Amino acid sequence: MQNQTSKSVNPFVLFIVFIASVILALPFRVFQLMVNVESGTGFWKDHSHFSIFVLYAIVLVGTVLPLVLALVYKSGLGKVEPAAEKKPLGGVLSFLMSAGLLVDAITRYTAFSDLYFEYSSGGADTSLVSYLSKSGALAMGLEAFFAVVSAIYFIMLGIAWLTEKDPAEYKLLAVMPVFWAIFRIMHRFMRKISFLNVSELFFELAMIVFLMMFFMAFAQITAKVNGKGLEWKLYAYGMPAALFCLICFIPRIAVTILGKGDLIANGSSIEVVDLTSAAFILFVLVDRSRVFNKERKQKERME
Repeated sequence: MQNQTSKSVNPFVLFIVFIASVILALPFRVFQLMVNVESGTGFWKDHSHFSIFVLYAIVLVGTVLPLVLALVYKSGLGKVEPAAEKKPLGGVLSFLMSAGLLVDAITRYTAFSDLYFEYSSGGADTSLVSYLSKSGALAMGLEAFFAVVSAIYFIMLGIAWLTEKDPAEYKLLAVMPVFWAIFRIMHRFMRKISFLNVSELFFELAMIVFLMMFFMAFAQITAKVNGKGLEWKLYAYGMPAALFCLICFIPRIAVTILGKGDLIANGSSIEVVDLTSAAFILFVLVDRSRVFNKERKQKERME
């Protein structure tokens, strides 16, 4: 029965759910920002507005369904043995991911510096460590640090994919994006607003949680550290992560182009790393699906 289940599943089927969720969620999110979000603060104008329930329903399906399908068919999604091979597109996207991380590092370091100099100018009556911790500056500084280290990892990964080198030797660097995500989420939890009232913050938190889980599974698989049978996690966490990344990036770009950039909540600026993360994740999933189907066809011919 397990073999039949493994043979019947096609990873590309999961992309149908993802594509449908993106097509429905992105324009609806733009509409929602235009009609039911306060400028600057990001608070809902009307907590009972139909757009809230519709968008959250779309996002719920787009998040839960890939996770459930990947879990149900995990026996069929966990048998791909990653091999060293040239991946030109993967190499380019890895470099772009590195660039996105460096932009994030500069942004967070700038925010850290502003808060540090605010303390130095006598704007607080607590100790430096206490001030940096409570203000979120410490988390921003650590996010900037791990963003730089993670950027180095993606440069090495990109080189490996361009030169047909096995990236498994970068075991320590492979886990750095996880730490980047951890500190990225920490300073958001320190913001003195409710994520239930500010949808931008809610989507950011959801995005980072799934990014964290995706990069952990990706690190284990590519570094070959207890990664056997974890292929399904790439789909289960990667698709929701990519969905939230696009929700956090594209609608903000859209309203900015429409001249309504003030609708973006304070502290939730346009971040290039969200787009590069989505592109990188989708490449990984498509590439894994391609390898999976190739191996499956070879086995079927042998049988």
